[in-house]
Amino acid sequence: MYSRPLGGGTELVEIIEFHAPTHDAQWMLPEATPQVLKANTLLLENRFWMPHTNRLIFTYQLWLLKMRDAIVLIDTGCGNHKHRVSPYQNNINTPVIDWLEAVGAPAEKVTHVLHTHLHSDHVGWNTRLLDGRWVPTFPNATYYMPKRDYDLFEGHGAVSMGPEMYDGVMADSVVPVMQAGLVRFIDSGDEIAGLVAMATPGHTPGHLVYTFRHRGDEIIFAGDVLHSPVQVLCPHVNSRWCEVPSLARSSRQKLLQCAAARNATVIPAHAKGIHGWRIGQTGDGFSIGFDVQFDTAGEELTNL
Repeated sequence: MYSRPLGGGTELVEIIEFHAPTHDAQWMLPEATPQVLKANTLLLENRFWMPHTNRLIFTYQLWLLKMRDAIVLIDTGCGNHKHRVSPYQNNINTPVIDWLEAVGAPAEKVTHVLHTHLHSDHVGWNTRLLDGRWVPTFPNATYYMPKRDYDLFEGHGAVSMGPEMYDGVMADSVVPVMQAGLVRFIDSGDEIAGLVAMATPGHTPGHLVYTFRHRGDEIIFAGDVLHSPVQVLCPHVNSRWCEVPSLARSSRQKLLQCAAARNATVIPAHAKGIHGWRIGQTGDGFSIGFDVQFDTAGEELTNL
């Protein structure tokens, strides 16, 4: 758990459920060649990639914005006691509720829950198990969801994954908050508690990112448009979970151009680091720099 004051009574909090080497690099990012990874060992090693095992370091987490008049969650992680295909998400049990309370954001005081998309590791804490039933974790919050994702997943419309990836997710993490009347559907351009939604389809058809401007700075909560710094250097590299590959590449290019032009901080859903990434424009491509959490702050990766 990490905290970063943003000034003016606003605080950004990172709550980590899981952080470790997980997937084989080429399994997760099929177009990320061993040559690209090796050329960038200095910055990737032990932070985003373990070269000895070729495993990417992956983080499951929740992002929290505490403001004077709102407490906002951006995605809700994996959640406890959920039956999932992934061994890293399946039936985990972490004290996220206690952690939220410890930073002054108990579940009943959360006012807004924003979803970038409806994959299992982004909706898990929507609900918790109580007396054998799934009930809303944040009973006083409004849950904001992309309608396109809801419609497709409800009808098993995911392009590249079968219904088994979504049936359980809808039943235990989405339907209960729908039935409680807590869901509101949103679209690109909508503003919620000072965060503005922007369409970035591809990883899922309805994927959204959220921009937050505060005291002259801008943060982009990038969801799963980016999983690894390698995708900044090589925007054509998709994850294996990108449902519409061509749209995913276009959205990634759009996001990187936007971040570079605005000097915005990019916060991907699955990368550890409260200070996020800084994107630069280098000719036709992009560079990436990190803030103070790394000793090598400001160094750039190498594109092959």
